[in-house]
Amino acid sequence: MSTRRPWIRHGLNEARRSLALARRYWVEAVLGIGFIFSLFGGLVFAVLKASGQSLDSGQADGLIIGFALWMFASGLAHGSAQEIVEETQQRTLEQLQLAPMSLGQLLTVRLLLQSVVGLILLVLTLGVIAWLTDGRVQLSLPALGLAVLGAPSMAGLGYALAGLSLLVKRGELLMMAAYPLVIGLVSLPALPLSGLSALPYALAAAAARAAAGGQTFPVEVWAWVALNSAVFLAAGLAIFRACLRQARHLGVLGHI
Repeated sequence: MSTRRPWIRHGLNEARRSLALARRYWVEAVLGIGFIFSLFGGLVFAVLKASGQSLDSGQADGLIIGFALWMFASGLAHGSAQEIVEETQQRTLEQLQLAPMSLGQLLTVRLLLQSVVGLILLVLTLGVIAWLTDGRVQLSLPALGLAVLGAPSMAGLGYALAGLSLLVKRGELLMMAAYPLVIGLVSLPALPLSGLSALPYALAAAAARAAAGGQTFPVEVWAWVALNSAVFLAAGLAIFRACLRQARHLGVLGHI
């Protein structure tokens, strides 16, 4: 029980910290969400306009599902790196080294909290999509299960980005470069199983899109998604730890 208490205590502290920041900077959060949805709405309108179709035709259903999955996956991929960048800018990254928990454990707690919020937003977004598409896109448990089962692979990518952010002065550039990468991974045609299915989150996103659209796929896809998540999570953690050791060795931890 004593080994669990630091995690529980720190998790509660981080939750209170997140709520306090959300209350203080709620305008920025609302504007950010509004910008993302406005940008996506413009993209859907442009696609429908160019193809001469309407929303009722189902032409943009795949794009809409992909947007919901991208929002969830992007939060996982950028969460840890964003924490590193913000702590560096606030000159508090070195102070975190004095905490009872390691930097990797602190990032894990924050990422878990962000994942809960991201999952809630995913459920709400898929519910709205199901309403807009008159049920063509379903709010199905398999789709949500696949999105969550594949989440560790995106978390692994996030740990790798966080590790690299420790070694560079402009971590924001890394996160900007990762946006098109995540878009590509979410939109890849990884079903049926192929070489593309081995990329992080590609198979999970493809299977989730299929499940949300009422399509079927082999049962072994679930096992491949779980294996993909385990491999890339382990790889991401290994890269983060190697970069952290190198940053400490070079004396650049928390540099601006």
